[in-house]
Amino acid sequence: MGMARVMIVENTEKPLWSAKKLLYSINFEIAFETANGYEAIEKYDLIKPDFVISDLTLSKNDGFSVLEEIKKINNEAKIIIMTSLNDQNRLKECLELGAYAVLRIPFKLKEFLTLVTCNDLTYETKSAIAPVIIDDKS
Repeated sequence: MGMARVMIVENTEKPLWSAKKLLYSINFEIAFETANGYEAIEKYDLIKPDFVISDLTLSKNDGFSVLEEIKKINNEAKIIIMTSLNDQNRLKECLELGAYAVLRIPFKLKEFLTLVTCNDLTYETKSAIAPVIIDDKS
């Protein structure tokens, strides 16, 4: 397997610098970046990233739609939602829509790293390493 390819969908007002630097440092390729949710959905199939990292608040469309639409294109899509939102119900909704994980900003880089490098985390290991990830199985 080559380099993992990541698509980043973020609100340009608060770029995910630390996450990006970390991805580069572990040799992930940032295949596509946009602040436009519609564009992310449109380009997903073309780019076929290994991961999508998406903010919930975007300039066009929102993270929920991005999550829902990409899951329709590829049910196996790994989408990590990053948000500073503290609304438990909204966060749970992301997981119900099929998010791979939800990370609250500010997050610990080590948790983020574990998340993107371990592909088959079980809930037990997830909760042990990353208390910020809310999982609908709990």
